[in-house]
Amino acid sequence: MLYYVIGAFVIALMISANMKYHQRPLPGKKPFLTADRLGIMLACAVLFLVLALQDIRSNGDLMQYYNRYMSLQHTSVSAFLNQFWDIKDPIYYFASLLFGKLGFDFYAWKSLIAFVFVLGLYRQIQYYSANPAISFLAILTLGLYGFTFSGLRQALALSILLYSYPYLKNKRFFRFALLVVLAAMFHSTALIFLVAYPVYCLKLRIRNLLFLIVVGVVVILNANTIASFYLQLTGTDEIYADYLEKSGALSAAGIIISGCIWLFCTVFLYRKNADKFDGHLCNLALLALFGRILSAVWFAEFFRVAMYFSAFEFLMIADACSCKEKSTFVVRFKTAGVSLALAVYYFLSPNGNFLTYVMR
Repeated sequence: MLYYVIGAFVIALMISANMKYHQRPLPGKKPFLTADRLGIMLACAVLFLVLALQDIRSNGDLMQYYNRYMSLQHTSVSAFLNQFWDIKDPIYYFASLLFGKLGFDFYAWKSLIAFVFVLGLYRQIQYYSANPAISFLAILTLGLYGFTFSGLRQALALSILLYSYPYLKNKRFFRFALLVVLAAMFHSTALIFLVAYPVYCLKLRIRNLLFLIVVGVVVILNANTIASFYLQLTGTDEIYADYLEKSGALSAAGIIISGCIWLFCTVFLYRKNADKFDGHLCNLALLALFGRILSAVWFAEFFRVAMYFSAFEFLMIADACSCKEKSTFVVRFKTAGVSLALAVYYFLSPNGNFLTYVMR
């Protein structure tokens, strides 16, 4: 049943994306209740319900979180605080401990995380997406949505970072940094997203693009040393030491997909710095590409770090599709091609594996 519901949802998004292929008028801070806004709310409601109704038997990671949540209910607050600094990402578990002490079960806790995530998507799509349907397709297909079904700690950190986009766009570092620190309380690796601010603020010039590429190559060649230094700097070297010792890497498919996304968006956005379109997100997409390369040539777990820098690809892709060219045919062609490519990738890739998850 879920397969058909999501399939119909994807088809509806494809039709909607190509019916309104030009950039939509972005609303103000307090928009009226319009058909456009109701459509975005409905799509977010579908995403929330699928997340909230996922059964704990769906995957091993979720079952581990469930078992830990239940075991915490037999732990006193004082006993937890005594071992606070020996726990990986203790703020997450402390929050779940208090939530459970209030009488809420694990599904309520998971639903709360899902709500924070989907509300973040709603706010960014409502106020910043040039084509909401394309943005929703990208969220479904490129891994951001699928990841929230299992990695709850990092999913919560990613959810918090979704709210940082307005502060990136308006260059308000203090508020941006506060959100990153808050996200890092639930998953310490989120601190690396502080790098996003200076990279995002680089002017859209070819020499800056070449600079990022050179730095990225240096980082790839010295990845182990840099990762060890970062973990020591954040005091998490002992906690995450096992990650550096793991062998194995992801396939090159992620590099190809991430590279195609970055190249497509850079071609159409990097050359012009219009206020309505955010070419600066191409800088973050380039960091995500380097992260994918590291997960393919070094160790697979680095894809979790790359996920931070690809969090706003759903806005960037919509911008690249919607920006006007000399001919409206080009805009139509881009929109139709990208929506079709995303839909095909969704049904053929592992990112759609949540369709096989058990629902309550």
